[in-house]
Amino acid sequence: MGDELIFRIFFWVLLLMILIFNRIIPAIKAKKSGTKLWLDKEAIKNEGNTLVMLRIISGIILCLFVSIYSFYPSLSDRFQFYLPIWLRWLGTVIATVGVLFWIYAQSVLDRNWSGNLKIQKGHKLMTTGPYGRIRHPIYAAMLLWSVGLALFTAHTFFVLLLIIVIIFMSSRVPKEEKIMIEHFGEEYKKYMKKTGRYLPKMNHPK
Repeated sequence: MGDELIFRIFFWVLLLMILIFNRIIPAIKAKKSGTKLWLDKEAIKNEGNTLVMLRIISGIILCLFVSIYSFYPSLSDRFQFYLPIWLRWLGTVIATVGVLFWIYAQSVLDRNWSGNLKIQKGHKLMTTGPYGRIRHPIYAAMLLWSVGLALFTAHTFFVLLLIIVIIFMSSRVPKEEKIMIEHFGEEYKKYMKKTGRYLPKMNHPK
């Protein structure tokens, strides 16, 4: 089995893990608890039309990239570029760490998690697990996964996806923090002083 085939299989394994643990299982839990995971008027208002459109376009682009990469290799190969094999294998490690951390961070949130910018009923400020040091571990994990994906696929499509993820995070996170401050007030401001946005603070207070 060649390295390229292994990378493609690995791509699907990670993608299925994300779909199962970060989308399907949370959707089932949300349905049982009555939590809305899909966009509604409040979420659209909080996110803004530009960010909502970016999410929709990003989803379409991702589906297109995945389809071409997986099912049309003759077309897909035209967009690959050379990377040393050791760097591509390093990418598999980075992507795996990202996906596992993503699953872990989202499981800690449990029913507090939502894909939309809105406060859930009974929403609690999570400060345990990775949230004790990082305010947005899920976004940090998404970034790790995206970097690893671009490396091990050595593909222009997923470099573009990485750029989209960075733009999305840069646009969305400040809005998310604004909503959290409005809801939790001083509690969240104190939490911000103790934690880093995507990485732990070096001078983390005891």
